[in-house]
Amino acid sequence: MLGLGLALAGSMLSSVSHVILHSTPLTALGISTIILGAASLALSRSQTKIPPEASEILLESGLNNISVLIEELGITSKSIYLPSSLTDGKPQALIPLHMNPHPPKPQSPLPKRFIVKYGPNPEDMGLLITTPGSTIASKSISRTNPAPADLEAALSSVLTGTLDLADAVKVSTVGEKIIVEVSNPRLKHKSVQIYECLGSPLASIVASMIAEALDKPVIINRETHEKHKNIIELKTPQ
Repeated sequence: MLGLGLALAGSMLSSVSHVILHSTPLTALGISTIILGAASLALSRSQTKIPPEASEILLESGLNNISVLIEELGITSKSIYLPSSLTDGKPQALIPLHMNPHPPKPQSPLPKRFIVKYGPNPEDMGLLITTPGSTIASKSISRTNPAPADLEAALSSVLTGTLDLADAVKVSTVGEKIIVEVSNPRLKHKSVQIYECLGSPLASIVASMIAEALDKPVIINRETHEKHKNIIELKTPQ
């Protein structure tokens, strides 16, 4: 509506200014208004076809289904985010069925199954699931240098640009840990069972993207929610 209004008003203004008033500045103003209207029309056509509210509903329904499954199985172990090179497809999360002081670190691609065996021991079984960051990481992230500046640029382009989930992203390293600070996140955090295994949706997206960028398994070690900032601490299994 804005685009059509500007285009119509600009056409009338430029016609009247050129034919009747013979005013060059007003004619230029009318032409500029037509250009703004055309740009508004182009932007409206580039908007996503799925409203944000619908996307949130789909995300919550998927997470709730997985959360019920995890609660029924009594799983409390943290998930390991794997890059596409270890899942033979796209980045996914491996949730071990049994607690292990030493998180699994698969050396070869896991089969495309829901329940997978990731090690030689009988108890080395887990759930291989798709996370909110699986699709976006496989499409938007390429192998990069593990330097914080490169990771920060990759995360910023997706979280503040493509997805518009935050205002800014800052990445730093402390030893083997990767600290990601997300300013003004727009994904709400809710206390549900699945967050204990996968982390919040925002942390899940960040972990998938970093795992894919580094081509290494990644674990969400800790997640802190402040008033205008989320701090996500990640590490690679040793």
